[in-house]
Amino acid sequence: MNIDDIAAKAAAKIDAARDAKVNAVKKAAASSVELAEAAQQLAAAEQKYAQDYQGALRADWTESDLRGFGLDSPAKKAGGRPRKKAERRTPNRDDVKTSGVGDIEIPGANGQ
Repeated sequence: MNIDDIAAKAAAKIDAARDAKVNAVKKAAASSVELAEAAQQLAAAEQKYAQDYQGALRADWTESDLRGFGLDSPAKKAGGRPRKKAERRTPNRDDVKTSGVGDIEIPGANGQ
């Protein structure tokens, strides 16, 4: 047996193992891409179903009616206009005068 033949066989075995590992990663990456695309399609379908379900309710169908047809209420609500946050405002002088807050004595305030 020749040293070069042994080295060639060893290199072929290493190359075959490397190729198998690379192919396994390629398959996993392809599945990952398919999964991400399917998740996006599912999210879009859920949003459309929620909107269409709300449309059926606006068309005077009840949730009970829709359940009777085999339609479950959507897991996620249809998106709409976001709620406006309540504004916090600081009281002005008139609020303090009429709220009774100005009548409270605070010990140590104003040199007392």
